[in-house]
Amino acid sequence: MIESRHMLRVIYNPVAGPKIASKIDRIRASLSGRGIPFEILKTSGPGDAILLAREAAHAGADTVVAAGGDGTMNEVANGLAGSATRLLVVPHGTGNVIAREVGLPDTAEGCLDLLENGKTIEVPLARAEERYFVLMASAGFDAEVVERMSHRGKNILGIGAYVLAGMRHLLRSQPTLWMEFPDRERMEAQAVILCRGKTYGLATMAPGGNLEGNTLQVVALRKTGRWAILRFAIDALREKHAASPSVLIRETRSVFVRCRIPSAAQVDGEYLGPLPVRFEMTDVVLRIVVPKEYSSRGSGD
Repeated sequence: MIESRHMLRVIYNPVAGPKIASKIDRIRASLSGRGIPFEILKTSGPGDAILLAREAAHAGADTVVAAGGDGTMNEVANGLAGSATRLLVVPHGTGNVIAREVGLPDTAEGCLDLLENGKTIEVPLARAEERYFVLMASAGFDAEVVERMSHRGKNILGIGAYVLAGMRHLLRSQPTLWMEFPDRERMEAQAVILCRGKTYGLATMAPGGNLEGNTLQVVALRKTGRWAILRFAIDALREKHAASPSVLIRETRSVFVRCRIPSAAQVDGEYLGPLPVRFEMTDVVLRIVVPKEYSSRGSGD
């Protein structure tokens, strides 16, 4: 009988985009060919991956593989938070910010190769109320778009579903947000994005981001109005937003965001809930398997 701690667990989301079944078949074949004992676990609903990952950590598993998008990665990370069990991501689905952030290989087999030729980094986790996040969070416009997204829309249109939902949401009245920093400084904003690493969506949003650091990078659009949001989105895709006088980028350990009318927050591309929300760094660490070439400083080791 194989001991639980030697059993590699694969957790996947069956609705994480088309062709997930074939991705799991490739993972199964690759692990079988390597002679690695493994167990494949399918989630059945929101929050399920947290419980499955937590059970794996409690059993002393060395590594859990999360196969899916950033939402699946987030749930598995919440289950593994503070444990010695490592997280290895095999990206699939619409959102794959973690793949771009750390430079994961394009194939499932390439990602699984990291079990032998990768390295393990320790990432301090951030928290939005009671939910940890690894990569990113936001409040306001972007989070409201995420709230309106459906799995079906993402599966059919991919990243185009976000663009379509965003254009529709631009037609609505945009609420003003208020940020409060640890020194009690308060600031008005149109949209608030929080990055742990450098990447957000398809762009380098926070050049000073560092997954292995212990701060948040707050990127806030200070100018109000729908055209300001559209310009900010275009500038961000061109990676020109940091030079805009309408954009504030600040490093902090925490920020409290509220709104006078209902607005939303999201973490790692998944809807969290309504504002107000406090986003803050914690001392809880997650161990992540990444390519040897990865450096949080943006250059090779």
